[in-house]
Amino acid sequence: MAKRMNSSISSSNPPQLPAMYFAENDEINSRQNFIIEPLPSECLANVVSFLDWGDFARLSTVNSCFKTIMDDAAQLSCQKWDLAMALLNGTNGLECNPTLAMKYLYDLANIQVSTDNFDPSYEPMMEMTEETQLKAEKSHSIIAMKKLALCFLEGNGVEADLTLGLAWLKAAHYHGDVDAAYETAIIYEYSKYGVPVDIYHAAEWFLGAALAGHVESMAEYAMCLELGCGVDQSDDEALDWYTRAANKGHVTSNFSVGEMFEEARGGLPQSDSEAVLWYYKAAMMGCDDSKKALHRLNDIARIVLPGWATTLNA
Repeated sequence: MAKRMNSSISSSNPPQLPAMYFAENDEINSRQNFIIEPLPSECLANVVSFLDWGDFARLSTVNSCFKTIMDDAAQLSCQKWDLAMALLNGTNGLECNPTLAMKYLYDLANIQVSTDNFDPSYEPMMEMTEETQLKAEKSHSIIAMKKLALCFLEGNGVEADLTLGLAWLKAAHYHGDVDAAYETAIIYEYSKYGVPVDIYHAAEWFLGAALAGHVESMAEYAMCLELGCGVDQSDDEALDWYTRAANKGHVTSNFSVGEMFEEARGGLPQSDSEAVLWYYKAAMMGCDDSKKALHRLNDIARIVLPGWATTLNA
């Protein structure tokens, strides 16, 4: 069936959804005087498994009973997310339709976000049980919030609105996405998407993400403390956060702890031996700066770590 329908449509001209598809069911009923019944879920599950979204669009032009087939199919599992991406990017046999894509993303997010009284300050995640966290992940709600944030930040499918983009990103973090806090901090630190640089908010969001267990944010916040960027300078606190990140496998944080031992900072005694051990851990994870440090401290390294150069092939 799909093959016959495709024969009359150029692949370079993906099908558009009929105008009636955008109307609410009540509006359609009043115009056409018929009732649209959704296909049984068992039928939809089978249909979705072998038809592309372009096929659904074509089916919706065949008979009135198929007017809502795409929307019905989108209710299954993660299909709504797939349909939103297809409409946003003009893929999977559909013509690009940002308006409808945003509709599905809003449906998935299932919350309202406004720029009224938007506060750029960090807000911790809401308390969520394991059950509600899993439910949010399965429903794609958080990933939809982050996609909406990106759409508004980049002006993809909608008019760019930096404040609204940040608001959606903040909402994603509040509802359980730790990465969203880190991404917000990066935006403020590097003026991404044209958002003005704000080192204070960057440090604030790095700290929030670090406290929530985000390893890269631990290292970033440690650097903020080491340099006094957006926070009061403190080698002691920087060492604490570098150590936390290093213990979770962060490569350059191992190097930074080694530096602090070598330079006797952060309240540490000067110890080339300890520095070598931390440099070696980082070098084993691929840190080139640590390999250079080991070469520089080779007289100590060959005593503390016999054969280190052979092990690292350095």
